[in-house]
Amino acid sequence: MNGIDPDVRGVASFFGIDPALLQAVVLAEGDIVRAVQRSYPMVQTRDAALKITARSAAHAMSDWIRSDGDRQQAFLAFWSMRWAPIGAANDSKNLNANWASNVVRLWLRHEM
Repeated sequence: MNGIDPDVRGVASFFGIDPALLQAVVLAEGDIVRAVQRSYPMVQTRDAALKITARSAAHAMSDWIRSDGDRQQAFLAFWSMRWAPIGAANDSKNLNANWASNVVRLWLRHEM
């Protein structure tokens, strides 16, 4: 199977993760429902199992970024180019120039 299952694509899109990553996990596990049931016995559907797997991937990515200050800075610099680009037409006061540094400062303040 070379493609990405439609349900995998939909769940990955909702969680903002790469559909190919989620599909790879599904294929590696063989039976994603049974795999997820090992930790969440109440899961009965593929949709629920996909959502738990996608959420786990998103959390793991966040934890990995948070685990290293250089990674945090690099990620926020990357994200700011998409979310709050410097020179954007809707940023007449140039507030985007400080977006990444403000977010990292506020993020660190709220870390657990």
